[in-house]
Amino acid sequence: MATEFKPNYAIHPGVFLREEMEAMNMTQKELAEKLGCSPSIVNEILHEKRKINADIAVRLEEALYSPASYWLRLQAIYDEVIARQKLAASPIPASRRSSRSRQEQQRM
Repeated sequence: MATEFKPNYAIHPGVFLREEMEAMNMTQKELAEKLGCSPSIVNEILHEKRKINADIAVRLEEALYSPASYWLRLQAIYDEVIARQKLAASPIPASRRSSRSRQEQQRM
C-alpha cells in the first residue's frame, strides 16, 4: 500500500501567485488587467483573503500560461490541510469522529 503524503501546514495559492508575479516583474494592477478583474480581487488572493476558484484559475492560465488545474490543485490542497487542522482542533474525540465517518460512508 502506498503512503499518502498529508502535510500538516498550509500554503495559500496566493503565495505561489506572488512568486510568479515577482519573477515576471508584474504588478497587481497589471495582473488584474490581464485577468480582466478588479485589482482588489488580485490583492485579496495575494493576501490570502480570497480563494482561487475555477473562473480565476482559467483566467490565470490565460495570463500566466500555467494550467488552471495547477491553481485549482494548490487551492484544493490548501483547503484540505485547513479542514484537517480544524478537525484536529475540534472538541469531538478522534475515536468518535472516525466511527461517525464510517456510519456516514455506510449510508452512501
